[in-house]
Amino acid sequence: MIRTMLIAATMFIAACAAPYTLPANDRADIAARIASFERAFLRGDTNEIINVVPPRMITAIAAESGVSEKLLRREMAKVTREATSKIKVVSFGMALDQAKFLTTPSGRPYGLIPTQTIVQSPDGTKLQSNNNTLTLEDGGKWYLIRIDDARQIELMRKLYPDFKDVTLPKGTAKAVG
Repeated sequence: MIRTMLIAATMFIAACAAPYTLPANDRADIAARIASFERAFLRGDTNEIINVVPPRMITAIAAESGVSEKLLRREMAKVTREATSKIKVVSFGMALDQAKFLTTPSGRPYGLIPTQTIVQSPDGTKLQSNNNTLTLEDGGKWYLIRIDDARQIELMRKLYPDFKDVTLPKGTAKAVG
């Protein structure tokens, strides 16, 4: 009986995170999205940074906030500019070649892309963040979602319920030399 339950549990867990072979055209689309985001991040182009977020998420945030999507995008860009003006980006990169592509229990493909950011504060302190960026397809386009913020994950799961039972990896942050 216990053996049967263990086998069933193992099969369920495997089904929740089934490996996925990403088609070449999707990999190219994700690579282009990452390259665009990295350039925007390093240049401080906050409008382009926001464009990697799925429109469904922007629409939901705007609706919850009672503002137009245009105003929300403008405010998100402003807040991002203010936050990044106080720090220096030492390095930033997403390792698509090390990404894991899986499917949700309902069969939606997604990827977890290792992401590393090193920033320096005005006092010279450097902080290194190692986490994963979630990539998913919505409306025929691939988007990027930060998954190091609990509210972001909660919203993503609300809008994409097939991620409800998907375990997402935790990121780390540490001070570096």
